[in-house]
Amino acid sequence: MLNTCFKHHGALPIVLTMLFGVGGCGSHPAATYPVSGKVEYADGAPLATGGIILVKSIADEGQTVFNARGTIAADGKFRLSTLEKGDGAVAGKHQVLVRAKRDADDYLKRGVVPRPVIDPRFEHYETSGLEFTVEKNENDFTIVVEPPTGQSARPTFH
Repeated sequence: MLNTCFKHHGALPIVLTMLFGVGGCGSHPAATYPVSGKVEYADGAPLATGGIILVKSIADEGQTVFNARGTIAADGKFRLSTLEKGDGAVAGKHQVLVRAKRDADDYLKRGVVPRPVIDPRFEHYETSGLEFTVEKNENDFTIVVEPPTGQSARPTFH
């Protein structure tokens, strides 16, 4: 009966258009630009814990927000991805947070919650104090983090 209704009333093309739209398929909702860089401590040593970086675009009212993310390699380097692996981030101003893996040795050997390896303020957009602007070209950023409060030097791993 439903099939008959579509045939007689021509509703099928209208319903399909509403469901799938008329725009081109496969196009990305926003242009992205390459973003890479390094995360390091103030003394230049890399943050080498394999943590991740998350970037939140600061959009104007009514604009879509696109988050970019990337893995921090052992040498502290990263490359961001938004829509596809390694595509970068959308142009504009971004808030940055850094999430570093914690020293698992604490948990494995002593059974306690692992210590942070960077100051926890870097793990939240509101407190990291980190912002950068992605331009419509290649972008390379150095992000400097600090050890947790009360530690005079960066943490070491065993």
